[in-house]
Amino acid sequence: MEQFNPCLRNFIAMGKSYEKALTSVTYAAKGYFDALVRMGEMASESQGSKDLGEVLFQMAEVHRQIQIQLEEMLKSFHNELLTELEKKVELDARYLNAALKKYQMEHKSKGESLEKCQAELKKLRRKSQGSKHPSKYGDKEMQYVEAISNKQGELDSYIAEGYKNALSEERRRYCFLVDRQCAVAKNSSSYYGKGKELLSQKIPVWQQACAEPSKLPDRAMFLAQQMSGAAGAHHPGMAISEPIPGAKPLPVPPELAALRARKSASAGMPVVNGAAGAHGGQDYQQWMEGKAAQGKASPHSQRHGGEVYSNTLPVRKVAPAKSKTALTETRTLPRSSSMAAGLERNGRTRVQAVFSHAAGDNGTLLSFSENDVITLLVPEARDGWHYGENEKTRMRGWFPFSYTRLISDADGNSMNLHTKSSSTGNLLERDNVAPPVPDYGLHVGALHSRQQRPYSMAGPGFAQVGLLRNTHRMWQRPSQKARRELSS
Repeated sequence: MEQFNPCLRNFIAMGKSYEKALTSVTYAAKGYFDALVRMGEMASESQGSKDLGEVLFQMAEVHRQIQIQLEEMLKSFHNELLTELEKKVELDARYLNAALKKYQMEHKSKGESLEKCQAELKKLRRKSQGSKHPSKYGDKEMQYVEAISNKQGELDSYIAEGYKNALSEERRRYCFLVDRQCAVAKNSSSYYGKGKELLSQKIPVWQQACAEPSKLPDRAMFLAQQMSGAAGAHHPGMAISEPIPGAKPLPVPPELAALRARKSASAGMPVVNGAAGAHGGQDYQQWMEGKAAQGKASPHSQRHGGEVYSNTLPVRKVAPAKSKTALTETRTLPRSSSMAAGLERNGRTRVQAVFSHAAGDNGTLLSFSENDVITLLVPEARDGWHYGENEKTRMRGWFPFSYTRLISDADGNSMNLHTKSSSTGNLLERDNVAPPVPDYGLHVGALHSRQQRPYSMAGPGFAQVGLLRNTHRMWQRPSQKARRELSS
């Protein structure tokens, strides 16, 4: 018992040092997992490691919960062990001092009483040895011997009882220490059990997430294709990106929206890029009148189309062959090989934008304005989308094919003539300049032999290739035969 309290105080001092070290660990752990969260944020901003960023967030969250359990264990260690032991060691020190003092006083009293009886017995025996009648001291000597024996027994019993009490007190104190340590161990078990439960569930998922470092997620692959498509605008040799899957339908231009409402009453209508109608001239005149009236309105109203672009409209019938006869009557200018060469740039088909198109934030789409010339870079459209290069901006991308029309021979001639007129600087009013009449016969024949696109958007007044400009010029100088056919 003399060494118990000093050792206990040393134990408490070491416990405080341990608590301080664990507290420092918790602070370091917080900084460590804050840095882990930061790494997760950086990974989540990367398109190739977004899933790993989520894994890092999960790791930080799991270890945060484990850290909470560690802090609970530290609280238990401080409150249930160190604090209780400090209280016990102070109270026990006073109690043990008082108990020891009492024991020592009682032990001294009993010892002195025994020694006094032993001294009296020695005196009595000396007197008995020097006396002529030693028998008269025999009874008294027996009384002292019996008293000494009793006092010795009491002293021995007191010593044994004190020893027993000392062992009991010592055991109680060790039991208290073990009990407090069990409370701390219980919280430690909860801490480690919680950590095992959380980690055993998450570790397989985390290992699976990093099992294939060289494999990029689908989102990253898709963005890589988009970037390669955008880079293809500056590098013609690079691969063409695919159109966006599941992209939102594009709004129908106001010109088409107004005329599509009457498609149920019309037997056949001209179609942009890939289809023609039986009444192209009449519909085109109506469309031109509507377009002229609409041009006087605010440009802002063109943004509000009532319908949306659809790539599943049925293909209209090709215009009957009789229109070919009417068109060939107005042929007055032979085909020019130098002008026709402008229709295809480096052997590629060219189209002209009928409506404006904005790509927005999508790098795979192509932006263009009305009347921009686009060179097609792929042989055919894909679900209503074509890939080409804007000759004005030199940018490449996917665009709705129904927003454009093919450039015919006549269009190539008129474009070149306009270019030459503007370069001379002597034609101030372009509206009064009438381009020569092109050759319609051969072109319309080629129109019938061209394969139509299955997903073109039908719109009244927009015939394939050169039918727009041809029909307009027919109304400027029609023949009698053409008038009879159109009126019928």
